[in-house]
Amino acid sequence: MKNQGTTGLDDRSRREFFRQLVLGGTGVFLSPLLLQSCSSEDLGRPPFAVWEDMIKALEQSPDHFMGRRKTLVASKNPKAITNFVRDSFQVLPWQSDFLHHAAYGSIYGTAMALRCGLATPREKAEILKDMLVDAGYEARVIMEETSISLEEAKAIVFRKYMPEFEPPVSEDKIKKWYKALGISAPQGGVDVIPDLLEQANSLTNKLLSTIDPKFIRDSIVNFRFHADAVPSVAFKDGEEEKYAHVFDPEVSFGNLHPTNTENHFYEAGEMRPFENEEVTLTLSCRRALDHWNETELLSGTWKLSELLGNQLQVQFLNNMTLENQATQTVSQIAHFTPCFAVQCLNEERETAKERSVLGEPITMEAERIFETYSPYSLPESEEAGAIEKIHSFEAKVLPQAFPKVRLELSPMDASGAIVEGLSINNFSVTDNGKPVSAWMKQNTISPKILLLYDTSASMPAEYAGEQIKMFLEKTEAAIREAYPMAHLILQATGSNIYTALLKAKQLDVDLILYATDGDNNDEFDPAFTPIYENGPPAIFLNVKPQGTVYSYLRQNMEFIEIAANDQERTIVEIKHIVDGLEFPAYILTYSSFDETGDHLVDITIKNTSYNTLLPFRFPEKSDHLLGNRMVGLYLTLSRRGKQPIKRVLAGYEPHLDFYGNPTKLTRKMIDEVHELILGGAVMSFEREAPTLSIQLTEYLQTLLSNKGWFEAYQDGNMETAIVELNKGTQSYPSILLSMVQPLRNCFSEEGVTYPRGFRTSLFKFKPGYHSGNSNASFDYFPTSDYITVTRTGTCNFIKTLNKTAQLAILEGKVFEKSTLSELGDKTLALNIDQNTFDGQLPELKPKDFHYFSRQIFGGSTMKLFDITLENRSYWQINTGTGELYGILPDQTGGGINSTEEQLKNLDTVVQEYSKLVAQMNLGMTMMGVGTMPVGIVAAYSLTLVKLYALASEALILMDAKGLDDQLKEALANLACDVYKEILYVGLGRLGTGASTIENLIGAMGGSYSFVSC
Repeated sequence: MKNQGTTGLDDRSRREFFRQLVLGGTGVFLSPLLLQSCSSEDLGRPPFAVWEDMIKALEQSPDHFMGRRKTLVASKNPKAITNFVRDSFQVLPWQSDFLHHAAYGSIYGTAMALRCGLATPREKAEILKDMLVDAGYEARVIMEETSISLEEAKAIVFRKYMPEFEPPVSEDKIKKWYKALGISAPQGGVDVIPDLLEQANSLTNKLLSTIDPKFIRDSIVNFRFHADAVPSVAFKDGEEEKYAHVFDPEVSFGNLHPTNTENHFYEAGEMRPFENEEVTLTLSCRRALDHWNETELLSGTWKLSELLGNQLQVQFLNNMTLENQATQTVSQIAHFTPCFAVQCLNEERETAKERSVLGEPITMEAERIFETYSPYSLPESEEAGAIEKIHSFEAKVLPQAFPKVRLELSPMDASGAIVEGLSINNFSVTDNGKPVSAWMKQNTISPKILLLYDTSASMPAEYAGEQIKMFLEKTEAAIREAYPMAHLILQATGSNIYTALLKAKQLDVDLILYATDGDNNDEFDPAFTPIYENGPPAIFLNVKPQGTVYSYLRQNMEFIEIAANDQERTIVEIKHIVDGLEFPAYILTYSSFDETGDHLVDITIKNTSYNTLLPFRFPEKSDHLLGNRMVGLYLTLSRRGKQPIKRVLAGYEPHLDFYGNPTKLTRKMIDEVHELILGGAVMSFEREAPTLSIQLTEYLQTLLSNKGWFEAYQDGNMETAIVELNKGTQSYPSILLSMVQPLRNCFSEEGVTYPRGFRTSLFKFKPGYHSGNSNASFDYFPTSDYITVTRTGTCNFIKTLNKTAQLAILEGKVFEKSTLSELGDKTLALNIDQNTFDGQLPELKPKDFHYFSRQIFGGSTMKLFDITLENRSYWQINTGTGELYGILPDQTGGGINSTEEQLKNLDTVVQEYSKLVAQMNLGMTMMGVGTMPVGIVAAYSLTLVKLYALASEALILMDAKGLDDQLKEALANLACDVYKEILYVGLGRLGTGASTIENLIGAMGGSYSFVSC
């Protein structure tokens, strides 16, 4: 037994170390001594110095390939370097032809091999060569001419090399951590899956019992191996050339393979690069007025190597500084800046900046603010004179789809003419006495006119296709003779006049032109009469004036009608009517609160006596009152030659919509979109998942990103704390520790299972704001392409199915709702085997027909579904490889958890998020609250400065007076957020009882911090 006071630990002590490793990692009880200085014998200032010490220990664990590489290169010991590479990395074969490409082939590349410990024979040689070069040796890859037999090559491949997680930590070190952190009992949680193999076997057998073997297209391995081209390394030690054989673990350092009796080798050519394909992510939305069209919000393209080993945050930044978030409420978040923030933990900050993508600020209608909210303002020297001209002030309030409010302002001179050109800074707005951030959309008379046109086949040709566009251009030119700033917008619609007009009446436009023949297939609802009457005026362009079809429309509403069979005359008449209308010069919008209560908005012209008080109430909540809000958000991953992978992040689900049974847009959809925007998502990209020690190191590294601001805050230096916080931080949702684990028992004498592609996962968080529940969900994207190479070359399909079933078991353990929980006790049927369920399926209901015919019965992929058709979840199996995914009805491959927690609209942003994320075991960084991702700091700061030039509430800077108490409270909330509870579910170390990872992570968590939380 090793000396427990020096280096090694027995299993019991090692598990205790695992438990303690993160006791200080995230929020156990910390003693008041932490606020005091440390003696010279101490590690340094806890907790960050302790975490740094933990990382040093983790990097010395045998499974920390990157840490071991660094240490061994520094040692300059070629024997130790060779033994490390030869004995630690699993050998990856190809399913098609085993080791036929061993001499030059690459699957993951050396960088990813150092994360997960999987490498081809050539990649192992390249890793060894690079380490020797970095250690100061002249080294090169060579090809050995051996006589290794195919069976001997199989014996080399089909064995376990992966080292265990065993950081070399003594009990003395653990005691020192105890003392430094003032540790008491852990408050985190862990749930192991000790019978993972049995559960995976059970699920595999159930699925296979439903699949006729004739549908399984098993891949047969063509075992090929070129013994005369085995990658090895030659290097010079001084003037002496030495050899480092890295393929066969039985070959000792300094020797070529014993079957290479003549010591024959030749120079290796370049290793073929792995497939470094381009990956494109697109964030898009659909809006209420034209939900059949998709609008791109943000797009980014990366080389796969730029994403692998990293996380990418999908955020809608709330366009508030920390100071604003400390003083303003959640309800005042009205505009957002979408971003893809790439987090590169092992590279320079500049790399994250180069790979991150920042979009343009948008409204909840997906309007680009810098395009639609960019009024011309008078020069500062002329502004005071313009204000002096004001003789009277009138205003109008128009509540729109909650929470949006539109204000139309008319400051007039003595003659009644509008005083134009004032900036947003000349106005202040309060709602029920609370200051709000109003945004100026225009400050000159610039009519915005919507041209709706019916796209039905009964419409004449001159009001369709290119002809309607020409009509719009001519009409706009005519109107601009009187209103040079006028703008016409073209919008297609169907033969549903009342619905289309109701939507248009809720938009930010001044006039509606509606070209239609009067044919209609919907009904008038008198409940919406106030909206028809109070919205912008409408002019109907009757394209078939000889008919009487318009007469029934007049029974329900008043409108102006123009006979529009002659377009030139129609344009003249439109111009004549428009010339007689009055349009507002100033339009402001803001986001309000309290959907059901009475409101009194107070609009004041600063430095004058002019103000106006306007009462209003929002219209009663209805599925018809959506404005042109975003009803759906989508994320699409695209690769050349591959089917795009699309996910519904929130709201309207296009895959459920079809002509025979169209989806009705609802208020719930826009609420879901709003909540997702207030939350966010994180994507993870890996080849195979990293080893435990690497994963934990990176988790602690993200905690260390808080060191600068946190320690300044502890010292009472608030100004420095804010400066440091504004440099950005990093985040690592703890759910990734559970969900992005390597599969267990994938390397044995029987076979090898590994992802031929790359593992992509999406974790999204939707805080309850309109609903009473907050949801967290996880989704495996089908990019991994797991395959198996068995020793016999057969049964690869079944083995892959069995191994990937582990992920389904994990989903079922972690999440309340998963495919396993949905289909666990259901009788299943196979979609492509109609004989097995002929006469057994119930008749499909109309609302289910499209889903089942398209999502389950469509295509050639194996899908196992509930034979009663009561549940829409299904198992999806790759017909060629056997890879298994569990698919939920929203087409995500993962699971969902929810909690009865929600954001309240009248507490400050930081306060509200702090309370919520504490309940959901998340961090605010994921949502861009309090801080922001490192990669977008510089660009986002410029965006904020530009953005707040359009707002009535100024961008609050850290030198603003009177904010000390609020900022201290905000920083205290953020301090609590650094310590969040970790609940971990592990796959377990199969066959040996409790895994060390569970003992480690189970100690993480708790709610104590340096401040009262």
